[in-house]
Amino acid sequence: MKTFFQFFLLTGSLFMSVSCSRNSNDMVTNPGQTVVSGAWRVSLFSNSGNNETIDFTGYVFTFNTGGVVAVAKSSTIQNGTWSINNSSTKFSVDLGAKLTGNLPLGELTHEWKILSSNATEIRLGDDNPSSNEFLTFTKN
Repeated sequence: MKTFFQFFLLTGSLFMSVSCSRNSNDMVTNPGQTVVSGAWRVSLFSNSGNNETIDFTGYVFTFNTGGVVAVAKSSTIQNGTWSINNSSTKFSVDLGAKLTGNLPLGELTHEWKILSSNATEIRLGDDNPSSNEFLTFTKN
């Protein structure tokens, strides 16, 4: 009986570790390398539970090496900065102040928590859960 119980525990723990592991497509090891490849768009921006994604329609984000982000819409280009911390858990964006007429881009200025990332999508959330802010960049 003891052997059967040990086998059951071993099998159960093995099953749990396999079923709870992340799919290799869900997270990239270096989101900084992913984000500098190509153009991106905002596919979700939720602020305090309100979906404000439409405010970013037509904006194209190009994250360049060296921490510069260029945001283009029509013939207008605005530059800002971006960075990812050493442990790849925080994604910082600075596109200017929120309250200086720089809307909507100023709304993205923040240090975001990286929730998930893969070759075509980076999902971010506010590190303060009570703010209920989420941002997703999707590769064009």
